Amino acid sequence: MKLLDFLRVLARQLIDNDYNEDSLKDLSLMDIDLHQIKEELNFIEGSELLDREEIDMIRALLAYLLMKETDLHEDDIYSFIFSKGKQIVWN
Repeated sequence: MKLLDFLRVLARQLIDNDYNEDSLKDLSLMDIDLHQIKEELNFIEGSELLDREEIDMIRALLAYLLMKETDLHEDDIYSFIFSKGKQIVWN
């Protein structure tokens, strides 16, 4: 599961560098296959490896990273991460 491995690397780098966020600038989100991450999230959710709250935290983190590191529109990011690619209708 590359997603959890990636999150472990992020956490380890933060711990090793006394939680200095500048150390994370070397990691690039562009090196990550987003569709594979989406598949892994769906697998984790289906296999109940993590609680629903933990999965939602990972989804929120992924949405934040996509907003920060890409020029994708926010609605597209939310749709990709939270609604399995379906368009979200905001009321």
